[in-house]
Amino acid sequence: MTEQGFSTRAIHRGDHADRSMVTRPKTMPLYETSVFVYEDLAQVDDFLSGNRDNYMYTRLGNPNQRALELWGASLEGGEDAHVCASGMAALLALLGSECGAGDGVAAASDIYGGTHSLLEKELSRFGIGAQFLSVEDPREVERVMRPGTKILLVETSSNPLVRVADVPALAEAAHRRGAKLVVDNTFLSPVLFQPLAHGADAVVHSTTKYINGHSDATGGLIVSDPEWIARCRRFTQNGGGLLSPFEAWLTLRGAKTLSLRMERHTANAKDIARWLESRPGVARVHYPSLPSHPHHALAARLFPRGAGGMMAFDLSGGLQAADAFMKGLSFIAFAPSLAGVATTISHPAKTSHRGLSEGELQKLGITQGTIRLSVGIEDVEDIRRDLDQALAHAT
Repeated sequence: MTEQGFSTRAIHRGDHADRSMVTRPKTMPLYETSVFVYEDLAQVDDFLSGNRDNYMYTRLGNPNQRALELWGASLEGGEDAHVCASGMAALLALLGSECGAGDGVAAASDIYGGTHSLLEKELSRFGIGAQFLSVEDPREVERVMRPGTKILLVETSSNPLVRVADVPALAEAAHRRGAKLVVDNTFLSPVLFQPLAHGADAVVHSTTKYINGHSDATGGLIVSDPEWIARCRRFTQNGGGLLSPFEAWLTLRGAKTLSLRMERHTANAKDIARWLESRPGVARVHYPSLPSHPHHALAARLFPRGAGGMMAFDLSGGLQAADAFMKGLSFIAFAPSLAGVATTISHPAKTSHRGLSEGELQKLGITQGTIRLSVGIEDVEDIRRDLDQALAHAT
């Protein structure tokens, strides 16, 4: 073959280096490509017949995405999984693939603010009704669920007061009303709880949080039965909300240490929660492993390995004390996200729940002095020391 020109060689040389490899890579490579090459029409037919090991276009699927899906299905104990560009994109795919005009979604009244907004401001425009209700009593949930409700949506542990949902009882209640139970398991991770094993029909995660764990990649994960996952995948492919290969690669890289990290997050959080209860200026600590938490017994039953690294506490001095507390911290950062290896704090009334009125905040139990604490995996003595100096600053 005639020697190709410089531009041609610049484009094509090295593209097929993997074809001659004798051994395979130990770690999943990054497939940062928008499209895959076919040798003949038989390969196209193979892709269109549904071969999951065949790829065409990254919006439709990519090996990095599939690797994370297989990881998620395995860890959550599901049959199949689907990854999206964010936790909200995953939730949209779940709801949008199941519900249409005239259907309803019932959600916990203390659901994440972004989820509340998606239901109330976006899906309602397409005729999907939203009902927000307390999930404290599953029998009451069953009684008040509206006709036509297709999904009951709850969080394993709520944001920010870590109230625990009785997933087995809520699954039974939803099923008796002909609805499916979807559980956002972001706060616990599959290491500490697996909702599908307790009756849930689908699990959703913001992989941005514990699964990635390093605050450097955004993503979402759905785990359910193959039929629902296929509908979710079609929804995402048509809407263009699939996770990028690099984000998928980063997330899987972080996910490999999830079990070790959750063990440390949980141990540190339990230590800090007990310590905070004795500190001046702290009116209340919200953490399910504490006997003072209203769902302590339920958490002990559902989460025998621990309640995770998320907690909240109320400062007696309200908003002024909260502001002074934040200014008094040294290495603990104010960051309106959570679940990274580093300890962070947030102020729910000013961030995640900013859109709620004072009356609505009070109804949920959130005060202007409420601080959400995402306990990291640093040495626990250092976390205590930084919190202690900030508390002194606040009081």
